[in-house]
Amino acid sequence: MLSRLGCLVSVLAPILALVLYPTANWLFGFVVIGIAILVVDRITSKDRSPQEVGEFAERLLNGNDSGWDVDDYEHLNPKNPRLRELWQSTMSIGGLPEEWVGLNQEKKNELRAIIQKMKQAHM
Repeated sequence: MLSRLGCLVSVLAPILALVLYPTANWLFGFVVIGIAILVVDRITSKDRSPQEVGEFAERLLNGNDSGWDVDDYEHLNPKNPRLRELWQSTMSIGGLPEEWVGLNQEKKNELRAIIQKMKQAHM
């Protein structure tokens, strides 16, 4: 959530400043604030557990996703190498998460097997 806010502030503030107040250079400080929000979010973000990533993937596979779930899953990039490998394999087998619901049963079963490995992983 913070990263979206940081991006929004970083992009919109300078544009708004140029349009509304072309001589008010202090408004460009919002770019620094936006970047600071992104850095703080990156530093304070907690990596998801294998169980959470598995449940997340399972929701997408079953079509129970909402809002930004697909984008959030695509951009997870777990720090743990084993979990990252399993996460990447879900997308290499199933393609983009928004397409998982329409996969044939064989592909869905492959994804379920990977999701099960995620949930059982002790990392």
